[in-house]
Amino acid sequence: MSFPGPESSAPTAVRVSFVLVAASVVATVVSLVLTFAHADELARVVGDATGAGFDEGLRSSAVFHGICCSALMLLGVQATRGRNWARVLLTALAVFTVLAGFVSGDARYPAMIIFAVMVAQVLQVGTVIALWLPTSNEFFQRVGTARAVPSMDAYVLRLR
Repeated sequence: MSFPGPESSAPTAVRVSFVLVAASVVATVVSLVLTFAHADELARVVGDATGAGFDEGLRSSAVFHGICCSALMLLGVQATRGRNWARVLLTALAVFTVLAGFVSGDARYPAMIIFAVMVAQVLQVGTVIALWLPTSNEFFQRVGTARAVPSMDAYVLRLR
């Protein structure tokens, strides 16, 4: 069953939030690439002389980031379709990511990595702001209402 209208008319703020999610994913991928490029320096910073455990951690981090980035893009698409649950999850993930970045950051990391992570965090904050603007709220309410009321086309008796 399709719902005409509201899903295809996402306001600019919601479309901008998707662009910000995509840009955040790009910044996250850039930070991951930079992390691999500076693996030796990072191993020295964290004090892993052998590098064996560090390399394993990098691979695990790459898989985790890949899953998270895919989930963020999926949530961004669902938000542009008016799914309120996607908006709530994007908000929760952004808050968690920004707080985790403050707690786990290390000033000894290379500046490029720190910059890429900070850019991703700022973009996530922008995403949350765009998703909760009044025009976005109205859009999510309108789409939610349209979904709550079933289409009468399925119940109309066709006489022809």
